[in-house]
Amino acid sequence: MIEIKKYICIGCPVGCPLQLEHENNRIKEVSGYECNRGAKYARQEFTDPRRSISTTVMISGALRPRLPVKVSGAIHKDQILEAARKIHELQIEAPVEMGQVLIKDFSGEKGIDVIACRSMKRVADEISACRTKKPGRRKAGKPE
Repeated sequence: MIEIKKYICIGCPVGCPLQLEHENNRIKEVSGYECNRGAKYARQEFTDPRRSISTTVMISGALRPRLPVKVSGAIHKDQILEAARKIHELQIEAPVEMGQVLIKDFSGEKGIDVIACRSMKRVADEISACRTKKPGRRKAGKPE
């Protein structure tokens, strides 16, 4: 018996309403897409749905209390909540460089890492850098 799954494509801004016809978990046809990304998305969503994660983690010794991070590749949709919990348990010590791998092979998936999305210096380094800057001259009558 042929069954129909309906999806809204997230492959591009159009958001095409997709229909995937399948029989015994075998894809028969995908329709409703305006570009090839729609067909690819429907097939992926049916066979192995995956999502990306971007969030923040605690960082100590930095000017800001949270560090933005992301997972370098999509992980299985069923693992999203557990993955977010694991990432939120992470506590980082400054300094951190953008692109730095914080967790390698996250959740046992080779090549999928948790990486820093921003560089953050240590507070002491930041303060000493400010102190060594020479103050600029202001022109009379013009406030900074």
